[in-house]
Amino acid sequence: MEFRIICDVIQSGGFIGGPYRPAQKHVELIFCNPDLLWRSDFDRPRIGQGGFRLAFEAVYKGLTGTTYPYVQYGKPTSATYEFAEQVLRDRLEELQGVPVTQIPTVYMVGDNPESDIAGANGAGWNSVLVRTGVYDPVNGPPRHTPTHEVADVEEAVWWAIEREMGRHPILFKALIVND
Repeated sequence: MEFRIICDVIQSGGFIGGPYRPAQKHVELIFCNPDLLWRSDFDRPRIGQGGFRLAFEAVYKGLTGTTYPYVQYGKPTSATYEFAEQVLRDRLEELQGVPVTQIPTVYMVGDNPESDIAGANGAGWNSVLVRTGVYDPVNGPPRHTPTHEVADVEEAVWWAIEREMGRHPILFKALIVND
């Protein structure tokens, strides 16, 4: 069982099969992709890595009575969105040849309100919820309200393009005329 192996490593200072001893220094435990649910070909959403993290926390606490510290990356953590903004900023600077002080409007298209929409909202991005994955409106409204909700990714892209064209009509007119 994965939980037992992780607990053995943590409780023995990093050595599988080593004697249990109080940790002088914690073995760094990093979780990525905290999604509790994800979508597959199966009719119901599947339990994702977030489920593994929750189960590990419960097992470790049951064994030791304490909570083990860990680092979390992936949506919806702010580090993920900060990294994406830095990559976008670097790319824009490379293309434009000058420092970028403000990044353009960003749209996050996702199917999971708990990770995609929560993370985008937390980062101050526009969030577009699609109904082709984890989220199913039959189960009620999402806990995290998106900027916009659409049927699929194509509709999301068209919505964002039309929205930006409405916000910057002169720029888009110039682009169309120059092509």
